[in-house]
Amino acid sequence: MAAGNANKAVSRRYFHEIMNQANEAVAHELLSPEFVFTLPTHPEPFKGPDGFIGLVKMLHGAFPDFYIDPQDMVAGGDWVATRWLGGGTHTGGPLLTVKGNVEATGNFFQIDGMTWHTIKDGQITESIGHEDTLGLMLQLGVLPAPPAAEAETTAAQNEALVGRYFQDIMSEGKLEVIEEILTPDFAFIIPTQPEPITGYDAFRGFVQYLRNAFPDIKFTALRQLAEGNKVAARWSIEGTHQGEFLGAPASGNHIKDYGIDIFTIRHGKIASVHVNENDFGLMQQLGVIPS
Repeated sequence: MAAGNANKAVSRRYFHEIMNQANEAVAHELLSPEFVFTLPTHPEPFKGPDGFIGLVKMLHGAFPDFYIDPQDMVAGGDWVATRWLGGGTHTGGPLLTVKGNVEATGNFFQIDGMTWHTIKDGQITESIGHEDTLGLMLQLGVLPAPPAAEAETTAAQNEALVGRYFQDIMSEGKLEVIEEILTPDFAFIIPTQPEPITGYDAFRGFVQYLRNAFPDIKFTALRQLAEGNKVAARWSIEGTHQGEFLGAPASGNHIKDYGIDIFTIRHGKIASVHVNENDFGLMQQLGVIPS
């Protein structure tokens, strides 16, 4: 585990200090003289710290606001695999790709990708990258975009769906509404759960669990906005802690919490919701963490 953590730290520095900051000194510190970088977007591998920093500078020259943020890391032996998000606005120089030089159009892009690092004696010897090259080309305008489909639902309809989610399902516990307004592959993503809660049965179980813990729970949407197939909502909840929740036994405490959700609507139903709340403050109110 210690070696894995050390290698993850090297990979994080690769993304934050080399990719994002174009720090040449760190490139020579972390990349071995035999370092090789490959990525489908680029026609030839980049070799050595100097070759790689040349690529990084080209990216920053093309995208002055370029960023790449690691999301998930998995380590074992000499390897670290990382899922990342990267993007920027093409307002600078040309981007070198397998399609040739792409001149700036002012377009913004954001894609996800993965990188596989081989790390020996604290230095990266190999970086194999894969990214959403098709998405990159489409967003930069290199490839023609497919014909835009008409919106399936209006902003008002999407906001109404979200309103029913908060009122009918979360506040009133009407489990029959779940299949009416959520897609079969609906995903509920929240930091307090180790994995997304997906599908009707799993989400019904979560709602029942939440309402067993707080039988009088009430969700109130404080702000709401819709754009395209997304709806963002800032909400508050209140309730009385009368059952086990996240390992905390019933305390009888009255809790109040706040959060923000982003919903994705597909075919007139809610396909996913990403949730973030004041989980630390909630655990304090439940008596798990001293105030």
